[in-house]
Amino acid sequence: MEYPVLKLKKGHEKRVRAGHLWVYSNEVEQIDTSLPIGCLVDVINSKGEFVGTGFYNPNTLIVVRLLTKTKEPINREFFARRLKRAREIRETFCSDRTAYRLVHSESDFLPGLVIDKYNDSYSIQLNSAGMENYLDIITNLLVKEFGAKNIVLRNDTTARELEGLPRFTKVLYGENVEEVIFDGKLKMKVNLLEGQKTGIYLDQTENRHLLIPISKDAEVLDVFCNEGGFSLAALLGGAKKVTSIDISQESLDRFRENIELNGLDSSRVEIIKKDAFDLLKKIKKEGRKFDVINLDPPSFTKTKKNVPQAKKGYYVINHHAFNMIKEGGYILTSSCSHHLSEDVFQEIVLTAALKSGRQYMILKTGGASIDHPVHPRMPETRYLKFMLLKVVN
Repeated sequence: MEYPVLKLKKGHEKRVRAGHLWVYSNEVEQIDTSLPIGCLVDVINSKGEFVGTGFYNPNTLIVVRLLTKTKEPINREFFARRLKRAREIRETFCSDRTAYRLVHSESDFLPGLVIDKYNDSYSIQLNSAGMENYLDIITNLLVKEFGAKNIVLRNDTTARELEGLPRFTKVLYGENVEEVIFDGKLKMKVNLLEGQKTGIYLDQTENRHLLIPISKDAEVLDVFCNEGGFSLAALLGGAKKVTSIDISQESLDRFRENIELNGLDSSRVEIIKKDAFDLLKKIKKEGRKFDVINLDPPSFTKTKKNVPQAKKGYYVINHHAFNMIKEGGYILTSSCSHHLSEDVFQEIVLTAALKSGRQYMILKTGGASIDHPVHPRMPETRYLKFMLLKVVN
């Protein structure tokens, strides 16, 4: 099938030829405003050679999101193949879990599409105008080929605004149910329409489990605990006491439900609803010390412009952690700000340690769980940075 053609400027194909899936507006000879937003286009180089087919949006910096670099029709069969491949990968590595990310956008070569599986319920997020045109096909495939009983649409991200799309949520198929999922170690309640991201933070699943073997008889501080994933892992690991901090009452209420759901001892948990920065300052002043500290803050910046302010935020919380950790203790620290590189994040943590007079070894660096693959040519897909540290002095 032939699609409208978009021609790249001379010398502007190298990045895309190397594997990147985005074409920027300054790389094309002419922006054709007559084409409908979200339509498919064939991208060619300055010599007229085929580069790829993708979704077109003349109103954004990313003018084309490439779906394929092979001449092929973009139809139901195309999406069926991509979804089948995504499922095979997750079933291979996530067989002990009833919830995982089925499709991770560009990393699964389906730009702007996120699908999370929670038992037999699915949460879809569309972050590109072109993917909206294929929602019916995607929904039908999930029902017919994947046995979906419920499907919700979580189109409530700021990324949609960049595409000129409205933000909303709705039930597409079945009903909005509250699922109880198993992440391989713990049970958690998930509200698909109202929970964090597309339900819960699936990307930290494997990192959460690292708390289990280091929490035996430990005093644990979990900062930005959200619905309690890391705190639950600490309790499962036999922590003596867990102090869990978050500003959201709704998240803390769900945390309490998850404690009961897993049959864990709520008397070993101190749940505090307070701004984390304020409370860390107070705890530090009181001189309290912990065996394990987990820092899992929300993204401190959504834009490059605010990176300097975000760096200050990450420094502050990590500096507090180094001042409150016992000798021989563990710090788990994360950043989900994709504008902040891994090198910069590690330098912030190192500076915080030096300023606190502490030394540490890095036991593990990582990112999101295995169901959140990374595209090798797209650093944007490597958004989550994670470190497990052993403080030695």
